[in-house]
Amino acid sequence: MVGMETTTVLVVDLVGSTRAIASVPQVRMDEMMTEAMLPVRRVIEELDGEIIKFTGDGYLTAFRSATGALHAAAQIVNLFISGRRLPIGEWVEGCRVAIHTCDTIRFENDLLGEGVVVPARMEKQVPTNEVYVTSTTVEAAKSAEFTFDLIGDLSFGGIPRPVRVHRLLAERYRGIERETFLTVTDLIGLNALAARVSLTALNERLHSWVGMHHEALGATRGRLRSVAGDNILSTHDSADDAVDFLVMLDRLARDQVGTPVPEQAAATDPAAAGVTVVPGPGERLQAPFAFSAVIIYGDLFVPDFGLAGPAVSTACRTLQALTPGTKIAAAEVLRQLTAPREDFGGAPPPLPDGYHLFGPPDGGEAAFSGA
Repeated sequence: MVGMETTTVLVVDLVGSTRAIASVPQVRMDEMMTEAMLPVRRVIEELDGEIIKFTGDGYLTAFRSATGALHAAAQIVNLFISGRRLPIGEWVEGCRVAIHTCDTIRFENDLLGEGVVVPARMEKQVPTNEVYVTSTTVEAAKSAEFTFDLIGDLSFGGIPRPVRVHRLLAERYRGIERETFLTVTDLIGLNALAARVSLTALNERLHSWVGMHHEALGATRGRLRSVAGDNILSTHDSADDAVDFLVMLDRLARDQVGTPVPEQAAATDPAAAGVTVVPGPGERLQAPFAFSAVIIYGDLFVPDFGLAGPAVSTACRTLQALTPGTKIAAAEVLRQLTAPREDFGGAPPPLPDGYHLFGPPDGGEAAFSGA
């Protein structure tokens, strides 16, 4: 069925993705593209955009609102400005975004017409990590919250007349992520293990640990933001998603049950039976992925080199003061939960003011306790 409708079309394309894909093993291509594109998809969907199709290294999307498309474009560019190196370690130069408002023809699951041709052709002329917008989108938005620079009248193949193009000044949107739920995890014993096993074994352990984060984040609409030694920083948009992430990560870690290493094998390579080592006198054999964690709520500063700001500093400082293996959430996180959580029975260890304990009741599911 064919229908005509006024649509704001947004085209986003990754820059450098072909080179990045060529540099990774084939088995990691899917992981790389997922890491690059999933945050983009979430921004589009959260601002009521519709993904029409994946174009190989980007998306063709449609918005009913020109304002929504402009907000999405600014946030998408900010994703790549704030962290072009993906958490899996590969480098993506950035993205290009083009927006045009026009009547389009919706045919089956696709869009046809000038509204698609103009942004698709315009995107090729957009500098990396910039947003080009046609005058029709500027006029449709009619909002003082956006600022534009006039680029000029550009000609595109297949379009009979020049198109007036502006650059969205998105700098004001960059560098700050407000009201974010930040989780910082600390893998216990990594430094001690690094002195006792081969680099290959250590690398495999870290890959497994990061993989657990990816699995838990993929199920809870989260984003892995930074891997710094034994600390991994992740973010969510809601308290429920952040808590569900920690519950799932804790369950995944506990499922990795270790077995003792024979002393003869441990003498030559303590990683002979995985990463579990023989406990010494007075030591307790831990699960391979025991960890501490903090969930905190606040604003983040996102420079080119990672995450910063009071929320990050507070979370990391609090994490360092915890008894290893303790997992806590700020009171503000619990206040914003919409799903009820069971209390954790038993006396909690001393906690910083304003935090609540996360832990597994004996034989039960993980839960939070509140004062």
